[in-house]
Amino acid sequence: MKLTKEQKSPSEEYLSDFLYIDTARLSHYYSQLSADGLVTQSKRLSKDTHKSTDNVGLKAVVTGSRQSEAGSETSIELQIDPTFSRPQDTLDALYSAGYIGDSLTDAGIGTLFLTHGSISMFDVRMLKTMWPHLGEVVAEEGAKNVVGHAQRQKARAAAKKEYSAIMQLISNLPHSLHGSIISADHSLAWFTLKPECMLVNPDDLAFKHGCDLPGEWHMLGIVDAKPNDTIENIVKADALNAQLEGATRVMLLHIRQFFGRPEDRYGVTPVLIFRTIKKSQNPI
Repeated sequence: MKLTKEQKSPSEEYLSDFLYIDTARLSHYYSQLSADGLVTQSKRLSKDTHKSTDNVGLKAVVTGSRQSEAGSETSIELQIDPTFSRPQDTLDALYSAGYIGDSLTDAGIGTLFLTHGSISMFDVRMLKTMWPHLGEVVAEEGAKNVVGHAQRQKARAAAKKEYSAIMQLISNLPHSLHGSIISADHSLAWFTLKPECMLVNPDDLAFKHGCDLPGEWHMLGIVDAKPNDTIENIVKADALNAQLEGATRVMLLHIRQFFGRPEDRYGVTPVLIFRTIKKSQNPI
């Protein structure tokens, strides 16, 4: 994969500072590209042998000579854990095998791409326990302009009851860690992340940066959906189970519009998210 036009592989000129690694998916890719499958441990043996030869002279009464040899042998055994090199190895192997495209706009559904750009992350899980309290705040704000104490109390109670039911429903919906990337060619992609695959605590990122992560980030991912793909494009049937399915699809559409991918963005599944560390201009 080319991070710049000059660089053929990131391991040549850069260190990769990984933010997100989907280890399970990487392992599946690696096992299919490697002739040995998924190697979980390997050994490296090295042995050095040193020999010395001495010539020993004999007395004149005996014709000939005698040689004596002395030697020593040193061996080193290294136990190698390939887990930490697997992301880079898999990235290089996928690139060399021609599986990675460099553009979202040209990528088909289910294909791998490598892009770079600006990333924003939103941890909606933080809001899960806050919705009921937010409902109360909204109800209070809505009743502020009602004239008369009794009428204000009545309006506040009605609003709290209404918002309480809505917020209770919202709090039971899935809350994900998700984000967006704006690539160099101005393509927009939306994604969700597995918290267990993060190498940095999402809370730390939120407290440090808010939503927008500074710098340029690289993403290896899979294209799942293209802009303006909606789940409204379904085949309608008259059977009862089809009606139930249709109602479910409509409900999921509204949930997606509220919590999920905007229709103007690609939907992608990240495999790797990382930034590059270049060599210092003034090394120690």
